[in-house]
Amino acid sequence: MDKKLTEEANCHGEIEEFEDVVDKGFKELKNFEVLQDPPSDHRFINRNMQRYVRQIFSDTCSVGKRVFSESNFAKKIKTEWEILEATLPNSIMVRTYESRIDLMRACIVGLEGTPYCYGLFFFDIIFPNNYPAKPPELFYHAFGLELNPNLRKGGKVSLGLLNLSNWYQWLAQKELHWNPNKSDTLQVLLSIQNLILNQNPVLGGSQIDRERCLKGNKEIFMVSCESMLQTLRFPLSNFEVLIKGHFRKRAHSILSIYRAQMDSHSEKGMKELFFKLVKAFEANGAYCQHHYDKIEWSKEKETIF
Repeated sequence: MDKKLTEEANCHGEIEEFEDVVDKGFKELKNFEVLQDPPSDHRFINRNMQRYVRQIFSDTCSVGKRVFSESNFAKKIKTEWEILEATLPNSIMVRTYESRIDLMRACIVGLEGTPYCYGLFFFDIIFPNNYPAKPPELFYHAFGLELNPNLRKGGKVSLGLLNLSNWYQWLAQKELHWNPNKSDTLQVLLSIQNLILNQNPVLGGSQIDRERCLKGNKEIFMVSCESMLQTLRFPLSNFEVLIKGHFRKRAHSILSIYRAQMDSHSEKGMKELFFKLVKAFEANGAYCQHHYDKIEWSKEKETIF
């Protein structure tokens, strides 16, 4: 994705819009927040329930009474909470849960200058009983879309950092594999953002998978836009305000970039997706009429919707 397109989109004349509850809530959002309970749509909500209770606490005895103290697992997780709260960039948001500290949900914003720019990418995370001896497990909410070989439509995340390294791998690529003494959740999230969601991703999977899934920047941007539509249609719990507020704020920039892509690649299907974005963004509260001709819009509505 040409960074100039992104910069031009940012300079596009924004229209002042009425601030409502969503806009106010969006401005008050925190990058890191501890909630009481995980949402029912969390991928791992039913995983490890019995083992989870045992791993949180370690038993000690005192004057015939049972006393519970925090386990090493709980201490490690809460230390990571502190790190995340203090160091998360503005483009990554994390929600954790008091009642299930083994679970997290994260949202990564696509960076400017990449074909993923302004997209929202969601991940559910579960930590194993012996964390950090083993890395966390991640599930990517793909909405059935094949974004790239590292983020599959079935939810699989391919990242070296999510694998334990053997001695030979450690010598060859020690920064790309899980190190129980150094690796943490922040490193995983930053690696996804910088190694996967960029113009030249560090590709995982087999050679056949890589060749089948690798797309040009235009195709990646279009799939990312399809993902935006699905995100607005099926917003994930804990991030509803983020989703609505983000796409109100970024609608103009996304459409400007898309229009520039459409002007240089007049391919079948591009205009249809453009107007689907327009309709979704306007339904979400963004003003988009300056991005299209009303006559053109009337004609497209008859064939698309």
